[in-house]
Amino acid sequence: MKKMLVAGLVALALLVVALRHAASNATRSRNGASATVALQQTSKPIHVLQAASQETEPVQKDESIVASLAAIDAETDPDARIELIERTAESITDASLRTTLESLVPLEGDSASELRQLLVRRWAESDSPAAAAWVAQLSEGTARHDAMQQVAIVWANADLAAAVGWVRELPDDDSKQEALFNAAYEAARTEPLKAIELARALPAGRQRDDLVVHALSQWATSDFAAAADWAAQVTDVNLRQQLMAAVAVGSAEQNATKAATFIAGSLEPGAVQDGAAVAIVNRWAQRSPHEAALWVSRFPEGPSRNAAEQGLVTLWTAQDATAAANWLNELPAGTLRDVGMAAYTQALTRETETQSDP
Repeated sequence: MKKMLVAGLVALALLVVALRHAASNATRSRNGASATVALQQTSKPIHVLQAASQETEPVQKDESIVASLAAIDAETDPDARIELIERTAESITDASLRTTLESLVPLEGDSASELRQLLVRRWAESDSPAAAAWVAQLSEGTARHDAMQQVAIVWANADLAAAVGWVRELPDDDSKQEALFNAAYEAARTEPLKAIELARALPAGRQRDDLVVHALSQWATSDFAAAADWAAQVTDVNLRQQLMAAVAVGSAEQNATKAATFIAGSLEPGAVQDGAAVAIVNRWAQRSPHEAALWVSRFPEGPSRNAAEQGLVTLWTAQDATAAANWLNELPAGTLRDVGMAAYTQALTRETETQSDP
């Protein structure tokens, strides 16, 4: 028994020496920027993501990345899964971003894709040109497509001119078009005219039309008249209706009365006018339900007025059910009163059901 104890102590001592020797070698092999990063998980094994110098081997070994992604895939709670992906991304040092991404490129699955996008976005936030250069040299595929979108969004938000210049120099393929869309959507927030200009370089279709509609709605918030004039010049009748509706809805926050008058006189009766009326009334009702109600009552009878009144009464009932009821009771008998009463009853029923839910 004593011999076995001595032998065990000797083995343990040798193991300690070996571990110290390995740790010493690992320390000497680092080049300052590399580090060993441990990803700690609650109720799961710790998966270590090993970083090493670029001169020797990739910073992230495929096996380590696969193990980390497997742990993410095994997490069934959505919130915990998101947190785990974010912690994994945070564990990657800035010096290791490129080599880690290169290890992730050939990997498939949602976890690999989400981790790639987080890392590319972080790289673009710190050095957009470098991230863009790396993305551009990737082969066409999902990894390149997703990474290019992230770079386009981040770079366009920081330096629109530089981002657009980069996108325009890319080879003509699906990834370039997607990057151009993303850059244009970012441009629409601050430079809607630039977004419209970028849209001209995109192929005709629903996606391009949606971009122009979005850009014009942003433009209308600062210059209603100019945006409305531009929309009126569009020759495609259907697109023109959508654009004019977008102008009206976009300006509703600043002047709901003008927006409501605009759609009543400029849009043809139909689904587009209905949708615009509802959107405008919804915005109007947040600030002045009485004014919105007055406009609704003066709107020509038809589906647009019905849809707008339903939205108004639903919001008004949630804010002040008594005031909504008083307005409805003062209406003369007819469609306006009937539609409003039905919407009022439905709103009260939903509110009661919500309050009774455990």
